[in-house]
Formats: sequence, C-alpha cells, structure tokens
Amino acid sequence: MVSGVSVIIPTAKVDEWLDDAVNSVLASGGIRVQVIVVHDGIEPDRTRDWAADPRVTIAHHRERKGPSAGMVTGRRLATFSYIARLDADDLSSPDRLRSQAAFLDEHPAAVAVGTRVTRIDENGRSTGEVRGPSGPDIRSHFLLSNVLAHSSLMFRRDVHDRIGGYDVSLRQMEDYLFLLQLSQHGPVAVLPDFLVKYRVHSSQASRGAKPYGSHIRLVMQERRALSRKLGANSLVSWLKNGAWVGLQYARYFGPMRPGHEL
Repeated sequence: MVSGVSVIIPTAKVDEWLDDAVNSVLASGGIRVQVIVVHDGIEPDRTRDWAADPRVTIAHHRERKGPSAGMVTGRRLATFSYIARLDADDLSSPDRLRSQAAFLDEHPAAVAVGTRVTRIDENGRSTGEVRGPSGPDIRSHFLLSNVLAHSSLMFRRDVHDRIGGYDVSLRQMEDYLFLLQLSQHGPVAVLPDFLVKYRVHSSQASRGAKPYGSHIRLVMQERRALSRKLGANSLVSWLKNGAWVGLQYARYFGPMRPGHEL
C-alpha cells in the first residue's frame, strides 16, 4: 500500500483560483498528501492560508521557465512514490487521489492513471463533461490524440525517472509527449469517475500549440514508437498520424474557443 501522493501544482499566478486548487488537494480523504506549489517567475505569497500547512512545499523559479520545468522541480522535491499533477486553476475532488493510488496499488503493471473530467466556468459552475475514454488501458487512443486531461494524471515516480521526466525544452505539447513516453512502459488507465474539475476561462482563448516545430517532430516520433510497441497496423498508424497533423493545422488556423485543447 502506497504511503501517500505528491501533487505538483505549477503556477504563474497567485490568486483565488490557486487557493482553491491547493485547498482542494488538502481536502483529499483517505491518503497522505504533499502539495508542491512551484511559483514560476512569481514571488510566493507566504501569507496565504495554505502556505503554513506542513503538507505544503513551496518552490520558486525566479525567472519564468514553463510548466515542464515546474514538474522537474516538483519531482525533485517529491517525497512519495506516486506523483500527481493539478493545474493551478483546476480542482481535485476529495476522493481523487485515494482512488487513483488504490488503482495503482492493485494494478502493478499500470504506469499511470487519470480520471474523467468535468468543465467549470470562471465562477466554478459546472458546464458539462469532457468527452474521453475510460478503462484499464487507453493507450491505443493516444495514437489518435491526447485524450487524458493532464490535471487528472497520477504516475509512478520510478517510471517517470526511467524515461527522464518532462522535456524542459518544450513549451508546447509537453504533456502529450510525456504521456506517449510513459505509455511505452505499461498500461495507462482512466477511471470512470469524474474526479477533476477543469476550469475554462477567457485567458485560454488562444490558438494553442503551433502545428509545426520541434514539439511536433518529437510527438510524431513518440507516436510512432508507441504504435510499434502496441503492434498497431503500420498503414492505419500512418493515416492516424496524417489526420493528427491535419487537425493541428485546423485548430491553429481555424476559429478557437476557450477550452479548445480538451
């Protein structure tokens, strides 16, 4: 039985949404938690109520380095063998971490587990479900697209270390690349329960990652590697890769809305 979970929250803001995110993790039931809040290019505010909680570890990047660097810093400070991620504007349910840790305890071959996700607006009101697969092994879906909400991810620290962790050179698609690499070492599950709330807000109204560049090359490389690992048909995989690249161009050059990335 795992002793606890280290939850990494990279943030570039100190605001009420961060307060809500941290407090949602601290309210987790049935499991010990360590919350690592990585302040990326911003000064920590040690007057926040949660800052004095002994379960909270505060980290600080004096210059903005991006979420991948935040995960690297968080991993270095993590004390538990299971690591979870939460974005600074999202919410974790009280049962999330216990449920995910129990799954990994009971399925030693699994390298990671996510949960299903609901959307909330800027005021925390539910606006519906995020569509996506669930089950004990969803890796084949990664050959279509990134179908696991990063805020719902929990993974084994030893597998993270085996693949070298997050690629700090990337500022785009670093989450998808990491999942593709994890997936080559064992099943990735998604629990059927809705245990994370994903906040959709106006500052997300961007065109997302560019459809060209080193992130596309690296993701395509790992998509092909996962395809071979899973024994997928080469022609089908080639078609899926072409469709995925086309989708990136359509997303970037077409009309977008907040929350489009899920």
